[in-house]
Amino acid sequence: MKTLVSPGNAICCSILSFCGIIFLTLLGMAFDAKVEVLTEFVTDPDDPHATASACFTAAIVYACFLAFCGCQSLVHKYNSRNQIQL
Repeated sequence: MKTLVSPGNAICCSILSFCGIIFLTLLGMAFDAKVEVLTEFVTDPDDPHATASACFTAAIVYACFLAFCGCQSLVHKYNSRNQIQL
């Protein structure tokens, strides 16, 4: 099976996606709970629930990238095991 990204890029993408999911989920939970530091200033968003929803949606996008890059890493492992060793 042919892969779309190299093994190093797949692992890097997986790690960054995992970190992004955690960060965006925590940020979304903070906006949803109306944490004062994030919601009480003049330049802060008017609707913190909409901002939280956007953070959760972005975390879902990162989860899709994590699934894709994780599958690419598995394909690389599978292909390297099935190569003929000379």
